[in-house]
Amino acid sequence: MIKPTTYFKTLVSAAVLSVSIFSIQAHAETQYVADTLQVPLRSGMGNQYRIVHRGLPSGTKLELIKTASDDSDVEWAQVRTSGGLEGWIRTQYLLNEPTAAIKLANLEQKMSQLDGDQTELLDTNEALESKNNQLEEQLAQLQDDYQQTNSEFAELRKLSASTVALNEQYKKLNENYQLLQTRAEVLKTDNERLKNSQRYQEWIVGAGILLGGVILSLILQSFGRRKRRSEWG
Repeated sequence: MIKPTTYFKTLVSAAVLSVSIFSIQAHAETQYVADTLQVPLRSGMGNQYRIVHRGLPSGTKLELIKTASDDSDVEWAQVRTSGGLEGWIRTQYLLNEPTAAIKLANLEQKMSQLDGDQTELLDTNEALESKNNQLEEQLAQLQDDYQQTNSEFAELRKLSASTVALNEQYKKLNENYQLLQTRAEVLKTDNERLKNSQRYQEWIVGAGILLGGVILSLILQSFGRRKRRSEWG
């Protein structure tokens, strides 16, 4: 049979342990293992050969020269760095494509470039919208100018039509004036002829009257002489 004191101590220990575990879980943080490796480059196929490079970081670009296996059937690759350094490295550390970190960096670079391109496109779009608004304003102004010019042209056409009509009326009036002037000259000539004819007739009548008076005077004188001769005889 378990004593009450021992049972109570057991419960207290269990409670303390539970609180401790809960506290540790509450303060636990998520961690990740880094994928960066430092791979040594050796002068030959095996760990007994000297290290020509203490550690190539993961993602280093290498030129593959050849592959071979050592006595333990471990596959090795002879490679050359971009600086011209040659050596051997286990093939298990080599990949046919860049690592996830490099891909992520490239992706981040592309994303940054895309963000820059997007910002540039947004700026270009904003500039194009501003230019479009300016063009719309210019178009509206041109439309107003066109309407005004069209109205002025219509007025000019009316004035032109009126000018043509006035010109035609002027031509007709000028023709009528010339005709009336010709008739006036003809009438003036006829009037001069009539005046000359009337003067001639008046001259003839006057001359006839004068000649009749002379003849009458001669007749009267002739009668007077005869009368005196009869009285003398």
